[in-house]
Amino acid sequence: MTAANDNRFTAADVRRAVKAVESGGKSVAAVDFPREGGFRLLLGEPVLLDVAVRRGVNEGDYVLTS
Repeated sequence: MTAANDNRFTAADVRRAVKAVESGGKSVAAVDFPREGGFRLLLGEPVLLDVAVRRGVNEGDYVLTS
C-alpha cells in the first residue's frame, strides 16, 4: 500500500467510528479532517451553529450594505 492509499477513508468509516464512540457512552461534537489526511473525532457536546452562519451571512455584510 502506498502512502496515498493510507489516508483514504469512506463516509462509512466515519459513521462506524462515530457509532463506536457513541456506543462507549461518549458524544461526538465534530469530525475534523486534518490536512495530513485521515479524520479525527472531537468528543463533547455538539455545538449548534447560528442559522445565519450556516447560510453564509457575515456580520460584516450588514456594515457594508448600510
